[in-house]
Amino acid sequence: MEHFEELATAHICAAHEVQAGVDTLEKSAFERGLPENGKTLSDSASRHLQDNIQPNLNRTVAGEPDDMPPVILLIDDEESFRCVIKQVLVNDGFEVVEAANGKEGIQYFYEKPADMIITDIIMPEKEGIETIIELKKAFPDVKLIAMSGGGWYGTDIDFDMAKKLGAKTLDKPFALQELLDVVHELLN
Repeated sequence: MEHFEELATAHICAAHEVQAGVDTLEKSAFERGLPENGKTLSDSASRHLQDNIQPNLNRTVAGEPDDMPPVILLIDDEESFRCVIKQVLVNDGFEVVEAANGKEGIQYFYEKPADMIITDIIMPEKEGIETIIELKKAFPDVKLIAMSGGGWYGTDIDFDMAKKLGAKTLDKPFALQELLDVVHELLN
């Protein structure tokens, strides 16, 4: 059972380290160990990552190798949540770039605009509604998904604002298929 948990953790957390289109997995979880528990991965877990994560980098939504996959900017302050969502999106053929807060997300988007932004609403430094407002002013056609688990004050007002700004909304926790359905709806 411990070996299975190690493989599952490695598979999910490696996605956090992998950028789509990168030929090598430099500084990946299996090369330096998992920071969450300080343990290094076994050789079989390392082989699992090399065999199962790297091939996913070459997938595209359209299914043709020459097509560039859509780029999604994922903004959320919870690293473990980003890790899981990124893995799901990468497995579905998207390139995913991560940011830990709105400030980082906006900086990235100005440097290299993405096809879509998925952002949490409640975050430190620059929360989701501020992020959405700033990006919509500069990029009115940007496709957005706003999500939240509610925090200490609920999300109704924030979700209403996000919808008025043109974002689709998802309440955490949500089914991963629900996320994929909304992503495909917005990108098609």
